[in-house]
Amino acid sequence: MSETIRLPQFMRDAELRAASFDEPSNTIEVIWTAGATVRRRSWSDGPFDEELVVGDKTVRLDRLNLGAPFLNSHNDYDLRSVLGSVMPGTAVLKGGKGYASIQLTRREDAAGIVQDIRDGVIRNISVGYKIHAIEKTERKNQVPLFRIMDWEPLEISAVAMGFDPVAQVRGGKDTELHECRVVRGDPDLNAVRRIRMMQQQRQAGIGR
Repeated sequence: MSETIRLPQFMRDAELRAASFDEPSNTIEVIWTAGATVRRRSWSDGPFDEELVVGDKTVRLDRLNLGAPFLNSHNDYDLRSVLGSVMPGTAVLKGGKGYASIQLTRREDAAGIVQDIRDGVIRNISVGYKIHAIEKTERKNQVPLFRIMDWEPLEISAVAMGFDPVAQVRGGKDTELHECRVVRGDPDLNAVRRIRMMQQQRQAGIGR
């Protein structure tokens, strides 16, 4: 049984390999996916785990290998945000990871950002991708698992901070969510009294 739904562009943290910068060619290597499972949240369905399946039959590399853009913070509305592009033919899958070489721009207006990438000051990157097919599995006492069986990387971006797994919409204006552990105070006042009594007894030398 299957159904069709509409999804926005999604994003995932990726790895910028600053040590791979090559001065003569002005290029750098990135790992644009490692296929990890992350926790996401849908306003309609609640939390779920998303697993990117990395394989020759699940990832569409055509757009990357045609020279997809390397952007500043997923901004695809302004040419000045283009910091480079994927070198054609360099996007490959090896050992469950996706690799690519990026040709960086030499434009003066982007020189500061490119220099920070070269120096390893800017370390975080993110990949934007489109999902074409999902395998959804309901799990007892767990959130559902969405295995992404057919997906297409659209662009790679340098970002100030890696995106939280719940950030789904490109340039979304909705409030981003994150997990927060709530520690509740002990309402049992007798427990507090017992602790104070034990402290007093220790101070008086009782019970040593």
